Amino acid sequence: MVVIAENVAALAVVILVGWALRRTGAVGPEAGKVLSGFVYWAAAPALLLYSIAETPISQVLGRPLVVAAASGLVTAALFAAIARFAMHADAGQVVLGSMSASLNNAAYIGIPIGIYVLGHASYGVPVMIFQLGFLTPLFYVLSDLVGSGVRPTVAGVLRRVFTNPMVIAAALGFLVSATGIRLPSIISTTAHLIGEAAPGTVLIALGVSLVGQTFSLHDLDGHLTEFAVAFKLVIQPLVALGAGLALGMGGHALMAVVIMAGLPTAQNAFIAATRAKVGERIAEAAVVLTTVLSLPLTVLVAWLFVTFFGG
Repeated sequence: MVVIAENVAALAVVILVGWALRRTGAVGPEAGKVLSGFVYWAAAPALLLYSIAETPISQVLGRPLVVAAASGLVTAALFAAIARFAMHADAGQVVLGSMSASLNNAAYIGIPIGIYVLGHASYGVPVMIFQLGFLTPLFYVLSDLVGSGVRPTVAGVLRRVFTNPMVIAAALGFLVSATGIRLPSIISTTAHLIGEAAPGTVLIALGVSLVGQTFSLHDLDGHLTEFAVAFKLVIQPLVALGAGLALGMGGHALMAVVIMAGLPTAQNAFIAATRAKVGERIAEAAVVLTTVLSLPLTVLVAWLFVTFFGG
């Protein structure tokens, strides 16, 4: 437990380093975008490739994938019902609020959490498979439908999914793992060199992006943001806990799916909001607030599991 707390604290320090670099002017306003681009197009796919290739498929599919699906869908549905019928939100607010409440940042924050808290990057893979294969395309379609008149096409949605570098890397990793083929040494070494840069780089980029962020929580968008943050960091992990227990999971495996369910809101929520021009304030605030709050909650979840579930 002490090791987990120390590792989470180290993640927070790296984020603060990024914040300090931007706050002092050591890096410019475009640094966050440049670093995030490097992680998205190169470092994270490389890390996924060798992590999945070196992991038995049974460890990343099966029950963890079922829990990821159940926690994402149930959380989104509950938020949508409350936002629409109790808070009288409009369609755009419901869709982007639901997306912010249920879409996990498994590709970025999930990687360092998986490595330094749970012991392996592959713990985030079931979440990414479900989200990239189903939940994210669904929300993109819904946000476009309720947004600024942009109408999605099947071809456009499929293109968005299958040209995603992390989808390609994951597919190649699964192919290698399933067939037992060994990656050529030059590919394996290159992937390790680039992939190992992913966790630290994305945390620095996150710290850079926090400079200058301000939000108002005193109107309907603000109240929906508060609900989205609570659903993302509390309700979704509780749903994952219930689903995991129902499936007979326990110990470290159960702790992993609960921690993965409590990851902060994925930046895809803000991208979808910006594209559709709806729910932008909700998505932007949810991404930042859940990211800041998720690290101490990760320590709390780990402590509860070590104390009561033998995690």
